[in-house]
Amino acid sequence: MQMTTSTLTDRVAQALMQRIADGEYPVGTKLPSGKLLAAEFSVSAAVIREATERLRTKGLVRTRQGAGCMVLSRDVNEGFQLPVPEMVDRDALRHIYELRFEIEGAAAALAAVRATTEDLRNMQHILRSLEKSLHQPEEALEWDVGFHRAIAEATHNPHYRDLLAYLARQWRQSVHAARVHTLKTEQALQTQQASHPDKREPAHSPLSRQVHAEHEQVLEAMRQRDPELARSRAQTHLRKASERLGLDTSALSRKTGS
Repeated sequence: MQMTTSTLTDRVAQALMQRIADGEYPVGTKLPSGKLLAAEFSVSAAVIREATERLRTKGLVRTRQGAGCMVLSRDVNEGFQLPVPEMVDRDALRHIYELRFEIEGAAAALAAVRATTEDLRNMQHILRSLEKSLHQPEEALEWDVGFHRAIAEATHNPHYRDLLAYLARQWRQSVHAARVHTLKTEQALQTQQASHPDKREPAHSPLSRQVHAEHEQVLEAMRQRDPELARSRAQTHLRKASERLGLDTSALSRKTGS
């Protein structure tokens, strides 16, 4: 009986997850290339892509076009998952940002105390890569999510790492929504300025640059080993992201600052 694509994907995904759990593919290393995996399992490249996407949504790997799959975690907890709405509505986004506000603020504070030199170097590399892709939403999304995940890794508390991995799919949607909104706002402003060339406005940094500066400020607080400043800046970033989306931020503390 011929196996369906879905069954093939299940088989490959389960095999790869087992190898990661067993340490055959250690955290921080890359999976074999899609071409090698396709040959090993005798499946198409499409099946490998679907299988690795499943691993990504479970928080086990990070995927980047042209850079392969990096293993992020050995553990999957199927018992803790939030429902994923078909469409990300305003209430869903607000709930996500309220949750992120507390969890990521605490993670940033702990990372400020525990981050190693290598952790800080990795976060700087991520932000440099993010800066180069600010106007490429899909690529920027990967680096943006990667930065927040790197903060969780820098806590050196496996529960923060795992919790953020479990929520990765939901949070990716919130980050994607924020980035798309930022670019649309910038484009609207550029169009408005182009149609009124005689109307001089005060010079402002592009919105995407302002968002990037917020990330840099979080990293700088961690470099200073100041947990409360790191918490404050992480929460300020998330509150501003909520405001940029026009969400109700009344439940978020306004005592945050930079």
